[in-house]
Amino acid sequence: MKILVTGGLGFVGVNLVRGLAARPGVRVVAADVLPWDDAIERFLAPVRAQVVPRRLDVRDRAAVEEIVAGEAITHIVHAAAITAADDEERTRAAEIVAVNLQGSIHVLDAALSAPSVERAIVVSSSGVYGAPVGDPLRPVRETDPLDLSNLYAITKHSAELLAARFAVLSGKPMAAVRLPGIYGPMERSKESRRHLSAPGRLMTALREERPVRVAGPGIMRDWTYAADVAQGIAALLSAGRWRHSVYNLSCGVAVPFRAVVDAFIGAGLRAEWVVDPDGADIAMRPQQARAALNIERLRTDAAFEPASPLAAGIAAWLESGE
Repeated sequence: MKILVTGGLGFVGVNLVRGLAARPGVRVVAADVLPWDDAIERFLAPVRAQVVPRRLDVRDRAAVEEIVAGEAITHIVHAAAITAADDEERTRAAEIVAVNLQGSIHVLDAALSAPSVERAIVVSSSGVYGAPVGDPLRPVRETDPLDLSNLYAITKHSAELLAARFAVLSGKPMAAVRLPGIYGPMERSKESRRHLSAPGRLMTALREERPVRVAGPGIMRDWTYAADVAQGIAALLSAGRWRHSVYNLSCGVAVPFRAVVDAFIGAGLRAEWVVDPDGADIAMRPQQARAALNIERLRTDAAFEPASPLAAGIAAWLESGE
């Protein structure tokens, strides 16, 4: 199996590359517009012999086609995207659409055309569901109503629809995987991801031995360890039959922000809770709340079970030193 991971040096992508390349008989082409640096070299050192680095801008159709055909790719995980916050939409709208949507078309078209490609996965987001409606503890299913109220969600859902259509056109299995809030090693501020997650900022504060004020203890999210995401993608790539065009992939349990902060306090973080989010260094706001994802589809089709509940995932991240 030779897997192309686009966006392979970003936060999610590089964790996918390491997780996939560790599997027997797998080689991974890590393609990204970002340069290979020392941090990536260290992180991928355990699997470096199984990883082929390639520079790629997914907006360049010819370059995408050359890598897919030239590397004889058998499976694709399309993770290249701009993870844009609402405040970036005013200044980066054309760039966001070009990368997230046009880039997806280029990758799917190359998958359709290349005889070597057997399957393709488009990485999507639980952001398409928006904030919970009704019972916040009820896990959302892939068939639940969507809330496409920002450009990121619009482009992600559009890429899902494209994957479903290209599956029909190509006769090849192509599906989208909706990911939740992810935490773990190698989360860094880049042009494609300018804002760190709350766990990422807590980890930075812990390592810098810097006290922080935090707010939003009751805001719930289905935080999922990056290694579990790689495990889920690997399971789906190897599964027998894909019976759906969209799969949720997560830990499957929503936890309050207080539980996240408490895990870091247990590791030595100095944190003070404040009421006003505007007065906090790290705050979770109501509009950032997300329900847990129902992962029964992935359990059924790929026998996926998340290995790292929140406390175990944060402990593993701390122990890794990455």
